[in-house]
Amino acid sequence: MRDNMFYGASHLIFQKAEELRNRMTPAEEVLWKHIHINEWKLKFRRQHPISNFVVDFYCHAAKLVIELDGGIHEVEEVK
Repeated sequence: MRDNMFYGASHLIFQKAEELRNRMTPAEEVLWKHIHINEWKLKFRRQHPISNFVVDFYCHAAKLVIELDGGIHEVEEVK
């Protein structure tokens, strides 16, 4: 069985992810330059939908999420 890397994300979460991809923060731009082509041969995705969230960067092979910036991270439910 193929492993789903979206973990049940809804259509609305996919739309939000697309919006966010079109406006990266300066910090996201810096990190993206270093991880999108990397020496470990890992594929990272930007603004990736996972369940009810959109994560800044995601590597499915490593099951790694990187959250970089934004006030949303201070909301208790998000933590």
